[in-house]
Amino acid sequence: MEHLLDTALPAIPVGVAHRRQRTLSAIADQCVAAWRRARLPSRGIKRGVLLAVTLGAAACRPAAPATGPLAQQAYVWQRVWTTEVRAAIERAQPMEGFGVFAAEISLAEKKVTRPPVNYAALKGTGKPMAPVIRVEPYFGPFREDDPATRLLVETARERIAEWRQNGIEPVELQLDFDCADSKLDGYRVWLRALREAVRPLPVCPTTLPSWLARSEFAALARESGRFVLQVHCVAPPRQLADAQRRLTDPVQAAKWVAQAGRLGVPFRVALPTYAYLVAFDAQGKVRGVSAEGPSSRWPDDTRVVRWEADPGELAELVAQWTRGRPAAMTGVIWYRLPVAGDTLNWRWPTLAAVMQGRAPRRDLRVEASAAQPSEIVAINGGERDEPLPETVEASWSGARFVAADALEGYDLERPAEDRVRFIRQPAAGLSRLPPGAQRSIGWIRCENPTSIRISPGARPDAGSAAGAGNRY
Repeated sequence: MEHLLDTALPAIPVGVAHRRQRTLSAIADQCVAAWRRARLPSRGIKRGVLLAVTLGAAACRPAAPATGPLAQQAYVWQRVWTTEVRAAIERAQPMEGFGVFAAEISLAEKKVTRPPVNYAALKGTGKPMAPVIRVEPYFGPFREDDPATRLLVETARERIAEWRQNGIEPVELQLDFDCADSKLDGYRVWLRALREAVRPLPVCPTTLPSWLARSEFAALARESGRFVLQVHCVAPPRQLADAQRRLTDPVQAAKWVAQAGRLGVPFRVALPTYAYLVAFDAQGKVRGVSAEGPSSRWPDDTRVVRWEADPGELAELVAQWTRGRPAAMTGVIWYRLPVAGDTLNWRWPTLAAVMQGRAPRRDLRVEASAAQPSEIVAINGGERDEPLPETVEASWSGARFVAADALEGYDLERPAEDRVRFIRQPAAGLSRLPPGAQRSIGWIRCENPTSIRISPGARPDAGSAAGAGNRY
């Protein structure tokens, strides 16, 4: 019967029929006519064909958007496991799982770096876990049984075996490789070799937005059965003017997610929580990028800016996807888990707010103590890091001024008899005050007890601030 259907029914694509606004009944009539020309029994044919065409049309419709809370996971991306890392994992109970940095491979050097993972800390969470293998840039060749593929497969087997020996059964293996767009067919060779080596464990590639426009990517995604879509930028700004752009453009991210959803392959979206420091020369051209603080190799005239994701913008993305998202989008995975002391990453209160789809509350204020001398303190009562105040003016009345001083990161000037101004030094512009933290920026002493009034001061003209450490 199957061969009769293959030969007797005319090829009438459902999509074409819709575009020409044909009715399902008309399509069925054409099928019946063809069946009769083939001299095949026609009793009940139209009813059956109409049902088949109806079901086919339904299958071609896009799946209804998903709604409701997102599944949320985080990457634990640590090369050194400290007590702070363990505390961060224990605190991250709202996370539904973790992708854990398990190895980094340099194929050029034939070298594998294996961080000393704290398996007890991971196991103690009771959460699903996935080892992640990072592969440094590589441009081929991609062959089924060459040294590069063998090293990749051997590393994957060895890492998974160690996880299992320590009582953790991974839910998948993630491969983090920023493959060149033109090499995606070659990358499929690697992924096939990995799937064969670790089956039945799924192998999930992390993918770049630029791949979505490549015809090879659809095959890669379907063969993998899942993927993680990174919507944060992978190339730093090359000019100072470009640094005004965010690490993630929320409008573009939403477009990429919609495009990925049309493939119909389950995927998660990787969202950034981190920041880079980007150094520029006097002409505004990039000198370097650091993920670990300012580099001692940067000259003194270097201008350094933070290139980061905006928590408020990403909170709106989460809220948007909670209201509606592609049916194939199964959740988000944050890069990376907040760890105490990681100053180029969000703190936990920030991430917790964004996960709920709301912008973190902001509450930076400056207060003066009633004691003598009066301490001038910046206090962050909000839920996100805040830059230190650029300028703070303190004034008083009914008391004679005795002395004042600015503390680290600030200069002091006295524009009038009854006021002083604390001016943030350029180097302190990169500093951030974490949620719940406070920092003294200076002090004032008057002869008689008096109330110190604090107000934001006007930004001084360039070069008007007194030198660091000057006292009055």
